[in-house]
Amino acid sequence: MSNIKLLRSVDMPDRLHFIPEWAEKKGMKQVEVALRVGASQGVVSRWYAGNMPLNDYLAKLADLFGIEVHGLFLHPDEYWISKMLRGRSPAERQKAIDMLELLFKDEDGRTGTNG
Repeated sequence: MSNIKLLRSVDMPDRLHFIPEWAEKKGMKQVEVALRVGASQGVVSRWYAGNMPLNDYLAKLADLFGIEVHGLFLHPDEYWISKMLRGRSPAERQKAIDMLELLFKDEDGRTGTNG
């Protein structure tokens, strides 16, 4: 078994990227993604099945979705927080974490992160 599979959380797909999720968020079908990045439908289908695009395609996909290349490896719902926290001081990051933990505490006072 691959070490990568052992490291993944239960919420991650069986692939390293989130290309299908980005396409869905942008309202694009596989055929449109293929046309806009200059790939065959077969190649895009393999990406959706889990294959990793070549570097040239990673840049084209990121441009198509209006994100940075590393964003292809984050779920669209999580990308914004990564972008928001980038460049922030450790104190600002901790303040954001504290606010999110306060917001998402369950009835027992647990946040699901460390308590």
